[in-house]
Amino acid sequence: MAYTTALGPTELLYAMGVEVCMPENYVTICCAKQMAKAFCEEAESRSISPDLCSYARCGLGMMWAQDGPMGALPDPDFIVGAVSACDPHAKWWEITARHYHVPLFLIDAPYTLHGEVKPHDETWMMSELKRLARFVEEHTGRPFIEDDFRECVRLSGEAHATFAEIQELRKDVPAPRAMREMVGDLFYLITQAGRRESVDYYRMVLDQTRERAARGEGVVREEKMRLYFHNIPLWFNLQTLDWLAAKGAVVAMDFYTNHVWHGFFFDGGRFDSGDPFRDLARKWLFFDNHVGLPVKLSRSLRSAREWGCQGAIFFSNRSCKVYSIGQPEQMRALKEELGIPSFTFEAEMADPRSFSMDRWEERVGLFLEILADAMR
Repeated sequence: MAYTTALGPTELLYAMGVEVCMPENYVTICCAKQMAKAFCEEAESRSISPDLCSYARCGLGMMWAQDGPMGALPDPDFIVGAVSACDPHAKWWEITARHYHVPLFLIDAPYTLHGEVKPHDETWMMSELKRLARFVEEHTGRPFIEDDFRECVRLSGEAHATFAEIQELRKDVPAPRAMREMVGDLFYLITQAGRRESVDYYRMVLDQTRERAARGEGVVREEKMRLYFHNIPLWFNLQTLDWLAAKGAVVAMDFYTNHVWHGFFFDGGRFDSGDPFRDLARKWLFFDNHVGLPVKLSRSLRSAREWGCQGAIFFSNRSCKVYSIGQPEQMRALKEELGIPSFTFEAEMADPRSFSMDRWEERVGLFLEILADAMR
């Protein structure tokens, strides 16, 4: 049993017979079950600063309280973290490894400012994945078998390719699937990449979405406007998306489901190199965490343009600065290049104390009214 970050290379771990457990993913469930506040406070009572990421605070609080939405997580045998996601991530896993007295492996990754992967970037990322394989061999006594790894990467690529087809169908008007549904769909792309279950799930969703599109059936009863949403969802208040839908506003495309976990495929990549290490390295190098502002600008402009968005909502996330950096530039580009106005609000994705639904309704309601007037 390995704890890993949500960026973790599950394909490699599953190929070596390791079960994957993601505290980060469990935090999102905790938020949806309205339990995050108590766990954040538990962490803060142990001198974890309230200025730190609310994912980390909630995850550490659950660890110390030995509790969660469906009980405490199983104890890990080792932990696989990443230093490239953000600084709090690295320290989160260090604290967790000390708590459980287990080995810690931290993956390093280069940054690609312009989204152009140089040979040495690819070589370094592949060497990190191979180093992880040796680490797992050492701590489990199980050998790395390339054919098993190749099959897991193949399944991951098939799941991503099917997920890409679902995203393309969101271009239909009315949208047959939107952000509210897609953020739940992500569970299989993040935690089950490399397993048959992920492929089966997305094939089912693709079939259903195609049927809805063929019937001209949208997720919003009367689609009046299409929005682009930037940043992580408010996991403790996904009802914000329901509120938008009730106003006839559908989030036709969003940053989280396409640019973060799916960036390599969104940019046109596929697992076709013939080398599973190279394919997985490329997936890592195109996570939004690893690219610079030029790529972020290009992705936001393409999302808003191709998915027919008339407005954009930017969530300035105090917990996740790596995603929030560059938002003003993206908002400016949407306005200047596409004539798309943006609205921004500030909160944290996992701490309900940071957000007021009344304030949200007041401010976003005014934005939608202005947007509707501009569309007439």
